[in-house]
Amino acid sequence: MEFIFPFKAKVLSLSTINEDVVLLKTEKPSIFSFNRGQVVDMSIDKPGFELSVSSFTIANTPTDEYLEFIIKVYHRKEGLTNAISELKIDDCVQFSYAWDSYSYMGSGTFIAAGAGITAFWPIFNSMGQNGVDATQNHRLIYADKTKKDVLYPKQLKEIFRDKLSVILSRHHTKTFSFGRIDKNYLMDIVKNTEQYFYVCGPKDFEVEVKTHLLTIGVQKNNIQTGYKL
Repeated sequence: MEFIFPFKAKVLSLSTINEDVVLLKTEKPSIFSFNRGQVVDMSIDKPGFELSVSSFTIANTPTDEYLEFIIKVYHRKEGLTNAISELKIDDCVQFSYAWDSYSYMGSGTFIAAGAGITAFWPIFNSMGQNGVDATQNHRLIYADKTKKDVLYPKQLKEIFRDKLSVILSRHHTKTFSFGRIDKNYLMDIVKNTEQYFYVCGPKDFEVEVKTHLLTIGVQKNNIQTGYKL
């Protein structure tokens, strides 16, 4: 049984951010509305993709007359993200009503892995537009494989300055840490456990990070994850 989507939109543009990440810009249906940080379930309006659905965060602001999605591409021949990366202008995508993924509850630490950083962009934009200084009582911990995989390093540095911590699992550099986010790494960086923690990445990553945060004394209700753990 195929999914039935309430909205369809034409592709306006598709650009490459790096070799595995694209920026998809589509029309915004006239009756579609969303709040910052919300997510839609999306597919392609083409035969063969009736059962191919993934969730993507809307990366731009509700006042824009278009929609933007930052999408990590997994190069599998029949995969949805690979097909999205090959869309042309005027091709159509279809998607659900917007639903809540992350809610900004207040100052705290954002912890992202890979393309998981995209879920936080609307929150970062909102903080900037509302005059919130991200360097005050905020921190970003960002894990990825190599330096070239890191999305928007200059922009993130401008937002968080010395409150940005990047850790790479497959590439040694003079600029970033090497390894993985584990209990010891978090204990070294997190000096206050009575704050909010926003965690986004692959499900295994979210499970591990949440477990480490609980171990070092963070309250469960202060941890948000993309998956319902």
